[in-house]
Amino acid sequence: MSKQIILVQPRGFCAGVSRAIRILDLALRKTDKQVYVRHNIIHNRRVVKDYEKKKVKFVESLNEVPEGSIVVLSAHGTSPEVFKKAKKKKLIVVDGVCPLVTKVHLEAKRLMDEGYFVIYVGHRGHQEGIGVLGEIPKEKSLLIENIKGARECRLPEGVEKVGVLTQTTLNYDEALEVIKELQKRFPDLKLPPGGDICYATKGRQEAVIKLAKEVEVVIVVGSEESSNSKRLRERAEEQGVKSYLVDDVKQIKRKWFEGKNEIGVTAGASGPDYLVEEIIEMIKEITKGEVRDLVIEEDKVEFSNLPEELELI
Repeated sequence: MSKQIILVQPRGFCAGVSRAIRILDLALRKTDKQVYVRHNIIHNRRVVKDYEKKKVKFVESLNEVPEGSIVVLSAHGTSPEVFKKAKKKKLIVVDGVCPLVTKVHLEAKRLMDEGYFVIYVGHRGHQEGIGVLGEIPKEKSLLIENIKGARECRLPEGVEKVGVLTQTTLNYDEALEVIKELQKRFPDLKLPPGGDICYATKGRQEAVIKLAKEVEVVIVVGSEESSNSKRLRERAEEQGVKSYLVDDVKQIKRKWFEGKNEIGVTAGASGPDYLVEEIIEMIKEITKGEVRDLVIEEDKVEFSNLPEELELI
């Protein structure tokens, strides 16, 4: 029996990631100066390494950025404190934040203005959550990571109004369970309009679940730093199929494909097409398999608006 490599769609770059990459590329084209990026522009090691070969320097603190420089902010969103510091240093700031993350920031501000205590469901230390929670005083917010946190969390005495927000890249079903648990505990819980899990997170998870039902092993193209990529690997394994997260062809191991005739491939929302193609070629070389597409849904979302600050470069 000939081996098949099944490439699922939707996969790879989402609209927010594509927009952030387009912003950085435009910034590079408009100047001969060093361009700084606070935090990784997207959570993909290969993309970061490729930009480092150009005139891009990635930093975690604006202390590393000289006064008056150009700095692009990552797709994950940024705390207001960073913008204040950038203004003091007279930096040209170009924000690459995903519009869907901006939506959560605006929800956080609105809840705060309306006197709500905010429960944020997300991964501790993730850049997106740091940015959103930066909109709210620490004493008026609480981060929880899972259903256990929802059951055990304790709010400050006197809190009457409670709202919930979520990281955009969570496991869709688990996030719903956490919110249901919070609703049991706080019946008047204020929910975000339309939910916060982004379309790409939800769509790629649904696609990998269907892919996993047709294959014997799943390869997810993405980095360990990428929350949405790790969720794809987990969703595949929930279907009883071994899944591997890789961001370089060097990580591929021949033994993964021994005795396997149906091999599935997907990519996280920060996995570029060129990296997927390299990994597909490696799998073809190892397995001598043929590639076929499994289209669950076409990915048609685009964010065409770009920051006005690009004109200042």
